[in-house]
Amino acid sequence: MQDSRLTKKVLDKLKDFHISDKEVLIHSPIDLSHDGNYIKGFIIVTNDKVGVLTMELPKETIHLFRNANIGDDLIEDEPGEYEVKIYDIDKLAHIRLDVYVGSNILSGEYEGEQTCIACFTNRYQAQMNVLFRKLKGFLHGGELEADEKEEETSEEKIETGKSKRSIFGRTLNYFLKYKLQVVLLILTYTVNGAINIAWPYLTGKVLFDHVLTKDKEYLSAFGLGERFGLALLVVAVVMVLVRLTQALSNYLQIFVMAKLSSSAIRDIKNDVFNAMSRLSLSFFVNKQTGGLITRVLSDSDRVRNFFIDGLPMIFVHGITIITTFIVMFNLNWKMALISCILLPLLVFMTVKLRPGLWILSGKRHRAEKAVNGKANDNLTGARVVKAFGQQEEEIKRFNGPSNNLRDAEIDIAKLRNKFAVLYNLVQEVSSVWIWIVGVFFVLQTHEIELGVLITFVGYVMQLNGPMNFFSWVFRMWSDSINSAERLFEIMDAIPEIQEKTDPVRLEDPRGEIELNNVTFGYQVGRPVLKELNIKIREGEMLGIVGRSGAGKSTLVNLISRLYDVNEGSIKIDGTDVKDLSLNDLRRNVAMVSQDTYIFMGSVAKNIAYGNENATRDQIIRAAKLASAHEFISRLPDGYDTVIGASGKDLSGGEKQRISIARAILADPKILILDEATASVDTQTEKAIQHSLNYLVKGRTTLSIAHRLSTLRDADRLIVIDGGRIVEEGTEEELSKIEGGIYKTLLDLQNKSLALQTDF
Repeated sequence: MQDSRLTKKVLDKLKDFHISDKEVLIHSPIDLSHDGNYIKGFIIVTNDKVGVLTMELPKETIHLFRNANIGDDLIEDEPGEYEVKIYDIDKLAHIRLDVYVGSNILSGEYEGEQTCIACFTNRYQAQMNVLFRKLKGFLHGGELEADEKEEETSEEKIETGKSKRSIFGRTLNYFLKYKLQVVLLILTYTVNGAINIAWPYLTGKVLFDHVLTKDKEYLSAFGLGERFGLALLVVAVVMVLVRLTQALSNYLQIFVMAKLSSSAIRDIKNDVFNAMSRLSLSFFVNKQTGGLITRVLSDSDRVRNFFIDGLPMIFVHGITIITTFIVMFNLNWKMALISCILLPLLVFMTVKLRPGLWILSGKRHRAEKAVNGKANDNLTGARVVKAFGQQEEEIKRFNGPSNNLRDAEIDIAKLRNKFAVLYNLVQEVSSVWIWIVGVFFVLQTHEIELGVLITFVGYVMQLNGPMNFFSWVFRMWSDSINSAERLFEIMDAIPEIQEKTDPVRLEDPRGEIELNNVTFGYQVGRPVLKELNIKIREGEMLGIVGRSGAGKSTLVNLISRLYDVNEGSIKIDGTDVKDLSLNDLRRNVAMVSQDTYIFMGSVAKNIAYGNENATRDQIIRAAKLASAHEFISRLPDGYDTVIGASGKDLSGGEKQRISIARAILADPKILILDEATASVDTQTEKAIQHSLNYLVKGRTTLSIAHRLSTLRDADRLIVIDGGRIVEEGTEEELSKIEGGIYKTLLDLQNKSLALQTDF
């Protein structure tokens, strides 16, 4: 984009702040003020500074948006002077990029204060995404990479800011680290390539022009003299040995290739899965499961297809083609020139068609991701679909993404067929042309012998394989690099929740929690919690009450550090949770919620999920304390019974009790109960409540509940409303506050229970 470049006026202004153009590593245009007015501006990043340049525009300024076919001569590019705001990078922290309907905000903490750094419309969203990712990586200890050169075309640049060449090299490293297999593959490719070059010469010129014509001079060079029968036998034996060698080489090649590809793709999948495991919860909130599965499975398979079936054969077939033409030129330069006269046309057409493959590969991925996502939604929500009789509607909804995938595949097939038709046409024309010209040379000019013509025809026919290969290898390349790009996006994603280099260990926690002026929102300008201040004593049970959406679950998520606060601090035993080791924090903070997830596997493994070294006796003890032992014993294989994913074989109460047993076995110092009995009946609730009464002993407990009766044993209650603590005290104290939120909720529940009793 022309307006993305730093202008002379901008560079001159930066010089006033001792910033030269060479120091600017990243930059992006911006076009909104903090008040939402249109401006002209830039944000620049150097090794130690972030600069924001803004210029107010006259009221009569015409603003051009994307795809507007209006000339730039309607407005003056820079009608005013730039105002500059400089931020020192070492004082900048916790930057975030919030996306709204038509505008976006880059914000962060500067010198401990929440600061709006820059605003912009969607016109510059792609460029700002790159700047944000690079700057955030630098703030977390990474390298600050400079922008790519302006001369690069958009087709040669990708969202991550890295060239296709760097993606190719990075992917190749996964295969090159298996050196022995790579050496064996190169050896087998070399043997096959040599045989492919030698075979037409052996069956053509050697057999026809020297052996069958009884060329004494040629045979004498090999010590055969006039023993023509023996010479023929030797040639036949050599041909058999060559074919056997080729067969053995092919077998070894397939074996080594399978081992190498499986190992390399396993490493890629492991790295992607490890990267996803490190990412913060916010990454998964906005991603469809089907889309992530597409990346891990389909994309990794497409990477393998090119690097195993495509890349090695590029060198093999390339060397084969080059060597073949060298041999052909040595035999007869006129015939060789005639056979390759159409090659420039192939090169030209390949260059023209290749960009389309890249675009269509991305289109096909998006369509495939939509199909997988829709299928995953229907499979996981099968019970809801059937309960509401939406099978036919879901089929119709699935048809849309499925048709898009079909269309994308057809578009790729059409473009691939253009390659195939072009290459096949060149092959057929070359073959016919060689026969016509070759026969003319043999019969009329006597410039070549019959064996040379047969050798030429053999070489031209042998080139059919390499030429066919190059007709579709570019599609494989586009698919592979496109897929590798998406895999590396996950690997390179920077977790919002990061552990410090030297974290504080939480080896013997007391369980004291303190919140100081905690403010948090999932989006800038929309805080869910506002300036919360509370101290929870060691071993205390704190009940948290409030209407839906008040911020109760958000509060406990912050204590577990599933998210980081925007302002203020959360301390455990006097240490900020941001300074604590994540493993220690998560090990000492356990959560039992109404949305209990049961993994595919045995009951025992599910209970021992937080303590894999637990013995069977410890697992059974935890189950008994959770009132789960009785129903587990009735299962077909007891604790070894394999239950389906999400615990579909169990009732809600049974899953909840397994979750409680899991928490008991983990033995945390801090326990969070998030609506732990909300989805069960009264009888089951009593059994679960009995288990919880044991679980909370000796632990600091935060209990969220809509059923206020479950909070009667709490030492203290707080009521959250509008993101603030509006009431605090014991259950008895809060129930006496006339007009209070707690008393209102309590009265409503009592009336509801009274109505149920009447019926």
